Amino acid sequence: MPRIHALLPRSLLRRVMLLYAAALALLVVSGFAVFLSYAASAMLEDAEGDAQAMMALLSPAVADAAVIGDYDTIQRTLDRTIAHPLFRGAAFIDLKGGRIEVARRGHPTPVPPGWLTRLVATQEAPLSVPINVGGRHYGDVHLAIWSERVAAEIWEVAQLTAVLASIGIVAGVSLVWWPLRRWLGQLDRVRDLGARLQQGGQAVLPMATDEAPLEFQRTFEVVNQVAASLQAERAQAAVTLASIAEGVATVNRAGVVVLANPVLGRLLGCDSSALLGQPIAQQLPELSIDATPDDGWHGRRFERGERVLEASLAPVRSDRGEPAGAVIVLRDVSEQQALENRLRAELEARSHAMDAMSEMLGAAGAAAAGARAGAIEQLSSQVGDLVTRLRRQTGQLHAIFNLTPDGFIAFDAQRRVQYISPACVFLTMLPDRDLLGKDEAGLAALLQGRFAEPETQRPLRLQELREAPRIVQMAKPMQRILSLALHDGGDEETPQLLHIRDISQQFELDRLKSEFMTAAAHELRTPMTSIYGFVELLIHRELPPERHRELLQRVHRQSRAMMDILDELLDLSRIEARRALDFNFQPVCLDDLLRHTLDDFGVPPEREPPALTLAAEPLWAQVDAGKLGQALRNLLSNAYKYSPDGGPVAMRLMPVGETHVDIEVEDHGMGMTPQELDRVTERFYRADRSGAIPGTGLGMAIVKEIIELMGGSLLLRSEPGQGTTATLRLRRIAAP
Repeated sequence: MPRIHALLPRSLLRRVMLLYAAALALLVVSGFAVFLSYAASAMLEDAEGDAQAMMALLSPAVADAAVIGDYDTIQRTLDRTIAHPLFRGAAFIDLKGGRIEVARRGHPTPVPPGWLTRLVATQEAPLSVPINVGGRHYGDVHLAIWSERVAAEIWEVAQLTAVLASIGIVAGVSLVWWPLRRWLGQLDRVRDLGARLQQGGQAVLPMATDEAPLEFQRTFEVVNQVAASLQAERAQAAVTLASIAEGVATVNRAGVVVLANPVLGRLLGCDSSALLGQPIAQQLPELSIDATPDDGWHGRRFERGERVLEASLAPVRSDRGEPAGAVIVLRDVSEQQALENRLRAELEARSHAMDAMSEMLGAAGAAAAGARAGAIEQLSSQVGDLVTRLRRQTGQLHAIFNLTPDGFIAFDAQRRVQYISPACVFLTMLPDRDLLGKDEAGLAALLQGRFAEPETQRPLRLQELREAPRIVQMAKPMQRILSLALHDGGDEETPQLLHIRDISQQFELDRLKSEFMTAAAHELRTPMTSIYGFVELLIHRELPPERHRELLQRVHRQSRAMMDILDELLDLSRIEARRALDFNFQPVCLDDLLRHTLDDFGVPPEREPPALTLAAEPLWAQVDAGKLGQALRNLLSNAYKYSPDGGPVAMRLMPVGETHVDIEVEDHGMGMTPQELDRVTERFYRADRSGAIPGTGLGMAIVKEIIELMGGSLLLRSEPGQGTTATLRLRRIAAP
């Protein structure tokens, strides 16, 4: 709900218009859907009736020609049939399998979207009629309705209806906007009343309620009552302030004076009524007043003419604790300041007298101390140099400890914590106030409490850390792996030092390396086992030439699989090592790149090539054409492999605003679960666990590396049993 409120307009007028526009659009869209459904059904029924009528006329003509074997007449009859705009193709199949087929070429105008054509095709089944003459069967006549033409007529009606519906929505909103704006615009009277209330000292005239709507009239009456009550309270406050001996001013959140008593006007040398509505910062520039301070202050003195004034400030907050203004109090402290000046002058005179007496007494012993003056000065110089070096070294040590990622805890002679480095607080998530002064047992207990599952861990004893460091896993929210080691401090003041080092990254790298080696060994062992077995069989047995050739072909296929794995591993390694240094970035027309990629891609046998959809205008991007083509070929290969039951594969190019462009590869295959979708770009991970689909599990990892090094991103959407859509999003550039 908070997100929905954040999206709504702030003004009431816009919210009402948004609600009205949404309701009107819902009604118009509902009517549009009902009308379009009725029109589509009517067109489909007309097309089916026309097709059946044409078939009734076509069958006798074909039957006469089939009896005498006049296939040229059948050909001309079928040609005349598809001249009708309703049919896409016609065919005659005789008893021996001979086929006479004619088909229409081209597309209707306007061209309907593909989904509508497919929907119409599912509703219109091809017509087929057997040719029987004299009890003898001569063949079958087939008619295919031109679904694209029917879809074009439906699409043309839908576009016209959509334009009329849009015009209706715009006209409806425009007709309501003007009167609604005039009625709701009267709410500005409340704002004008508020502005007059902010100007303290002015009479507040009640708002007229005769022309406003009934609900606004009631609201204005309540506001008038509140304004009158505020005026009365302000008048009472003015009487109360007039009886106070100090100058008092009240300011609002904007720093404007809303109340001021006569004493304040006398102290500032002006009439108090002239202060109302004026910024307090202009009246008291000596104080730099903040109208909404967090805390108050008092005792700030300044001079105004011959007077010395003392100011205090107290913040004012609303019932919800928000800053609402401040109250400023001024007092005349001229006499008090004069008394303090005289007292200060007397103390300074006495101090000068004491200094003069000390100089007279010190002169008597000056001769006796002359011999020691040189030694004392030399010793003082050496002590000063030593202090300077110690400060410099201390600053360097603090800088080192603040910058190092390792944590250090130093102990004093009683083996209690006396120093904690900043990194130690970050690594252990323990504040230094909890650690300072702790002995070894107390420090060990605090660290033990931060372990992951501390009740299952053996107790921590610091002295055992002298023999070997201990590796521990810390708990959330800062889950990490630490190494704890205890070292000698080197002197009695710091006998020992606890060293804490974060080794989480090292553990993670070791884990990733182990997983990678395991997966690579497993993927390479599978084809290698087959190769080894087949070669051993060829060595130890005499086989027929056909069997011998079959085994060699299997060895070749398994070797090719190993080469594919090694090639993709090398590609991935080079991409990661070079980090796009060998990429040839240049402006590329993505329309041409997609066409060339589809022309070069080898579509599996008995599968339709991918359907390509381009934008209305050519789209450009700054990419490496070869690497991007490699990524697209990997996506197309996956689309065909993971839709083994068939289904269309589509590639689309579309703009995303003015800054980006998307390349989508969509299939209607087996799809993936959310868990599989999260891991699909991991190396050697494959959604198909059966092994029936060939592959290395490295293709998506290569796609992700390539597209990210080009400054783009890989987006994946998938539903089990519905298919997968992979989107490559790149930064768009202008055509060179």
